[in-house]
Amino acid sequence: MSVKIFSTILAVLLVTVGCASSDNTNTPAREMRRNEKKILLSDSTKNNDQPASKVAADPAKEWLETIFRCEERKPGKYCYYLDKEETICTARFMEFLQDANKIYGPSNLTDAELPEAEARYKAKWKNVYPLNTQEMWLFGRGNDDALTINAILIKKLSANKYSVFIDYGDDIKTQNEVQLVVEKNNYKIDYCKTTFAQ
Repeated sequence: MSVKIFSTILAVLLVTVGCASSDNTNTPAREMRRNEKKILLSDSTKNNDQPASKVAADPAKEWLETIFRCEERKPGKYCYYLDKEETICTARFMEFLQDANKIYGPSNLTDAELPEAEARYKAKWKNVYPLNTQEMWLFGRGNDDALTINAILIKKLSANKYSVFIDYGDDIKTQNEVQLVVEKNNYKIDYCKTTFAQ
């Protein structure tokens, strides 16, 4: 009986010491380094069929690849679903895209309102992201799910930056520079610069 009590006291003591000495500051860079060693992610795209304990060479790249997985019974090798955007992007980046596309996309703004809206957009975002000057949604996507993407090529540029090439077919190709952050143990896209490739 005393061995059980001793074991219990020892376990409580070790947990207490471990908690007291841990560093509670979580920066995106620190989270990114932790996740490069082991996957802590509960995949925010809800399509990850890999075991959580798998050690990955590049979990951020693998997470990006899951964005383009087709759901069951879809004809393409790669797909992109619009309803995932709010779960794969930071709230700040989604707001930026929406603000920009209210001005540069189809709009109900009058000719008098447009310059004022553009000035507000620039004041709000000029110190946060490079400003858009045309309608541009994430990955240069259209207005519907892309269910037959021809090719995806993802390359690591730096610790939290990736190049994502997408061949949508019909001579529509985009080159995307994607900036990732970690929020609550999930990767999120915090910026994407998209250019249409020739």
